[in-house]
Amino acid sequence: MSRLRVFVAAAVILALLPLTLLAQRTTRLVFVSATDAAGAPVLNLTRADVQVTENGSPREVTRVSRGNAPLRIVLLVDSSTSMGPMMARFREALNGFIDLMPPEDEVAFISTGGQLRARTPPTRDRQLLRTEISRFASGGGANAFLDSLIEADRRFLKSAPGQWPVFVIVTTDNGEVRREFNLDEYNAFMNNLLARGGTAHAVIVRGAAIGPVTDVTLNLTGNTGGLYATINTDTTLPERVAAIARRVVADHQQMVNTFEVEFIGDARQVRPTVNVTVARDGVELEMSPRRPF
Repeated sequence: MSRLRVFVAAAVILALLPLTLLAQRTTRLVFVSATDAAGAPVLNLTRADVQVTENGSPREVTRVSRGNAPLRIVLLVDSSTSMGPMMARFREALNGFIDLMPPEDEVAFISTGGQLRARTPPTRDRQLLRTEISRFASGGGANAFLDSLIEADRRFLKSAPGQWPVFVIVTTDNGEVRREFNLDEYNAFMNNLLARGGTAHAVIVRGAAIGPVTDVTLNLTGNTGGLYATINTDTTLPERVAAIARRVVADHQQMVNTFEVEFIGDARQVRPTVNVTVARDGVELEMSPRRPF
């Protein structure tokens, strides 16, 4: 897994990798906050106010919208054989997470035992989520973690480009996974999530041995600025998951006075230098390739 660890240092630089490659044009996304001369937030920026350059060349701005886009959360939960004895604590932790999330946030409940299982699609229906949590049981088999992570992103997060994609991962790691780890597949997924302003948080209950689940979650949460915790028993699992819920809410609130700036970039530029300026006197911008900032 040494290549994965080396990749951590480079991932933030690559945060503006293309979302889609079509000829030589690609959509890119950055986040900005604007303040006036008195330091007060400017909350009415439009496309006409913003100019973007990429490696010094002007780019077409296609969208300027508020940075606290509605959340769409994938609650990705291990249901492999190894978590069976911890079922009661897992259910308690998941219910606690749902209790802390604002009612307007969408949550999809996905399990990873053997293969991806969509227990609920993205929904604001808290009763539906609690019903599925009450039915939650181990599906047996190995943890199909990486496959489920990538497939859940494709099905439930990429399909909602106007929402803030968030992974909340609750898993075990005893060193066993369903298939060999594919570094290139993971890197493509991770850079794409970064480019869409996505975030990932994780809690891992470790076994006697650890494997790629730990490496992947540590890398993913580190590159997206998410919360990461490992525990040796399930005793504190509800507390750790609740901490993630509070962090997700706080991150969303932190972006309330910011904007997403979407522009058309050059797909040939894999590490572009992006600058954003504003055509208003007395207004200053702060920019970041990821949220929150």
